Amino acid sequence: MAAQRLECPVCLEVQDGRQHQCREGHVFCASCDSSLRAPRLCPECRMALGPLSQAIRNRSHEERIAALPAACSHCGLATTRGEVAAHEQGCPQRPRTCPAAEAGCAWSGLLADKAAHEATCPFAVCQRMMAPLRAQVAAQGAENERLQAQLAPLQAQLAPLQAQVAPLQAQVAPLQTEVAELRAENSLLRSRVAALEAGEGGEEGGRRVRQRVGAAPHDAPPSNAEVRAMDVAAAAAVLRAHVSVSRVAVAACERLAELCMDEQNDHLAAEAGAIEAVAAAMQAYPQEAEVQRHGCTTLRIVCFGNDAAGLARKQRAAGAGAIEAVAAAMHAHLQVAGVQEHGCTTLTNVCSGDDAAGRARMQRVADAGAIEAVAAAMQAHLQVAGVQEHGCGALGIVCCGTDAAGLARKQRAAGAGAIEAVAAAMQAHPQVARVQQQGCLALCIVCCGTDAAGLARSQRVADAGAIEAIVAAMQAHSLVAGMQEQGCAALANVCSGTDAAGRARKQRAAGAGAIEAVAAALQAHPQVARVQEQGCLALRIVCCGTDAAGLARSQRVADAGAIEAIVAAMQAHLLVAGLQEQGCAALANVCSGTDAAGRARKQRAAGAGAIEAVAAAMQAHPQVASVQAQGQRLRDLLA
Repeated sequence: MAAQRLECPVCLEVQDGRQHQCREGHVFCASCDSSLRAPRLCPECRMALGPLSQAIRNRSHEERIAALPAACSHCGLATTRGEVAAHEQGCPQRPRTCPAAEAGCAWSGLLADKAAHEATCPFAVCQRMMAPLRAQVAAQGAENERLQAQLAPLQAQLAPLQAQVAPLQAQVAPLQTEVAELRAENSLLRSRVAALEAGEGGEEGGRRVRQRVGAAPHDAPPSNAEVRAMDVAAAAAVLRAHVSVSRVAVAACERLAELCMDEQNDHLAAEAGAIEAVAAAMQAYPQEAEVQRHGCTTLRIVCFGNDAAGLARKQRAAGAGAIEAVAAAMHAHLQVAGVQEHGCTTLTNVCSGDDAAGRARMQRVADAGAIEAVAAAMQAHLQVAGVQEHGCGALGIVCCGTDAAGLARKQRAAGAGAIEAVAAAMQAHPQVARVQQQGCLALCIVCCGTDAAGLARSQRVADAGAIEAIVAAMQAHSLVAGMQEQGCAALANVCSGTDAAGRARKQRAAGAGAIEAVAAALQAHPQVARVQEQGCLALRIVCCGTDAAGLARSQRVADAGAIEAIVAAMQAHLLVAGLQEQGCAALANVCSGTDAAGRARKQRAAGAGAIEAVAAAMQAHPQVASVQAQGQRLRDLLA
């Protein structure tokens, strides 16, 4: 009965803890009081209670509840409700868990057994071992935060220093190139001095000294007839000795040019110092057209070749200032076709080379203003096929490179009107295969680039009518493999771009018959891997697009028999990774489309062996990511 009088009238239970009452003395537990909704009213008399923070506490009621009898739930010890909680907390019979329970230990037992368990529990042992490590980690974390705080201002100081370093590094690069050139020149001079010192002992040595350093007072310059009878070494020697006599300079340059037409005399001329002698003569007589023409001819022949000896001769010519001399000659004698033609060829031969030295020579050509000179020569001598051929070749070599310097040279060529000049050359000489091939090469190189400037150059090619010229060249010279390779490459570069202008160029190429021309090239030169690779690339670019026009172009590719040609190329050149990549990509573009025609193209590709070809390509080139990606794309389409 006593317990019933202590029950809360709301929850009807005897609750431990705080007890509240209204002003009339009605008691209820604090938990029920806190759950009352506004307006807060006494559950018995409905009197307003006021805010919970001002609740009236009934301590005597709390004491009576605490004095009620209770027993420990673990050991059964008789006690009171006020003391049972404290007893149970320390009761030896209360089950304990392992301190490493969170780590995964499931042990539960009495307090008396807890110490023995902890001594052998692997989880507890690990926790004790990890405790100092965790402390170290915490300390290192704090140290790391401290160091990070110190690093932030240092990084703020570093940023402006890095900004200062960048322009200094840009200044260092040309200085390093200049130092390398000076070292090469110094080495050459040292070798000459050593040769002179070795030959000072006798009459023959004295003659060599005079030939090297100039004519003695009693040495009269030879007549033109005598010069025309000299061999390579003598002509080079007399040019060095009498470079101050313009008549001798003209005759000696002409004789060297004539002698160097014989391939056996190339290395003899270089060994005799003809490269340096001719460069010096061209620099000494910039207004003498014959010196410039014959000098360019000699340099063109002597600097031909990409073997080690040929590259060394090119570098010697550059070291002697031949690049600047040729550029100056072309600027000074714009109306002399012979100077322009041989000047363009000389620039082509001197600049060729894929190594760092070759790229440095290309840049020197640009720095000397030769790009503008070549473009001007092509514009001034449009009807001279030789100037057009070698001008295109020079542009193709000088504008090579996809680094910043190479892109700048391409843009410089475009700014000089080279694109329009090349297009005009191809239109003016449609039957001259070399002009067409070199023109395609020049357009391919100058238009290379998918940035805004590159796409703008591609559009200028289209505006100049070069797309139609390229297709016409491929059709007219279908048996010239080099022409087909460069034509396909040029079409691929010119037609790149997925914007409206790029799609228009693709459509224009298709309208000019480019698809059929490329298909014919693939069929005519099945064993020439470069033709096949560039042809696949061209078809890949031209057929790109899933709109109606793009699908129509894909159908034209199929109608031209190119699907079978691409598969045959992949089968014939399995080890050429680039061809496999472009072949898979081209087939994927051609086979796109979910309409009946698209399904028919897929079926045709499968019938031609495309599925087996792509499987072989992926097996042959497992490490080439682009082959794998394009191959998987084609597989998914044909599945």
